[in-house]
Amino acid sequence: MKPFHFEIQRIADAALPQADTLLADWLPDGTRKGVEYWPTNPVRGDRRPGSFSINTSTGTWHDFASGDKGGDLVSLMAYLRGCRQMDAARIIAQQLGLPCGGERSKPDLLAEEVERQRIARQREQRQRKADAERQAGWDRAAARARCDFALADAPDPDHPYLSRKRIKPHHLRQLGDMLLAPICWRGEVVNLQRIAADGSKRFLPGGRITGCYCPFGRIEAGVELLIVEGIATAASLHEQTGKPVAVALSAGNLLAVGEELKHRYPDAVLVIAGDDDRAKEAEGKPNAGKLAAIHAAGRLGCGYVLPAWPEDAPQSLSDFNDLAAWLEGGV
Repeated sequence: MKPFHFEIQRIADAALPQADTLLADWLPDGTRKGVEYWPTNPVRGDRRPGSFSINTSTGTWHDFASGDKGGDLVSLMAYLRGCRQMDAARIIAQQLGLPCGGERSKPDLLAEEVERQRIARQREQRQRKADAERQAGWDRAAARARCDFALADAPDPDHPYLSRKRIKPHHLRQLGDMLLAPICWRGEVVNLQRIAADGSKRFLPGGRITGCYCPFGRIEAGVELLIVEGIATAASLHEQTGKPVAVALSAGNLLAVGEELKHRYPDAVLVIAGDDDRAKEAEGKPNAGKLAAIHAAGRLGCGYVLPAWPEDAPQSLSDFNDLAAWLEGGV
């Protein structure tokens, strides 16, 4: 390990016990949920929490909307400040009152090797603990998902969300006023997306998401399998084409779902059917849906499609369901 890599790791490990204090200073609008800290992401002008998460036990962080992620608080600071990791380490060291980099003289190489090994053991122990906690959370959420889905009834076809999106209920269920979309992993329901009448969506707390998907239709060898972001998009495409569709539930999960499906169904013909955030692109902002679709398709070696917009289609429309509803006169 090079000296500056050791310094970065040393500062990252020193920062971890102070994660709550540091994160409250860096990202003051966040909320703590278990070991996760959920703020908005100032780098991409996030308006509300929900897709940017930092694990306070391990320091790992992930923006599920953009796909940005890192393994410790130093990489997080570098991401937030747009600087090198060594510069980020110095910023954190100054906050914590620690020496950093060339501030130490004549290092004891034996002592540093002992310290490296200690840090490595601590990191491994923390990772094992975090993995066990995450698995326990997944197991609890999966048990609740299967119970709630079993107790739920067939949806009201006039549920406001279904009516507004102009889609059929398909295999969704309804519990109270909530629609339930089953989220699967290796053929088992492990989570639910709960959809309220106003269209707001929530997953079960602690449930598994990455690589998981909600299937529409039967996946068969040699048949195109569409991978999309949202439930309404999947319903519209399945109804229009009869093809199977897998809902990745976010742009950041398209690639992970594609990799899982490619492994599970090697003979399926994958196609990413992406969202097209044209309004953001017109404002000079990243078209996250299109970029995620292109990136996932490139990594998977498959094709991708975007909605074919008529010239008079409003810029506010962004996905295949928007297009279908607009063509029917519903938007």
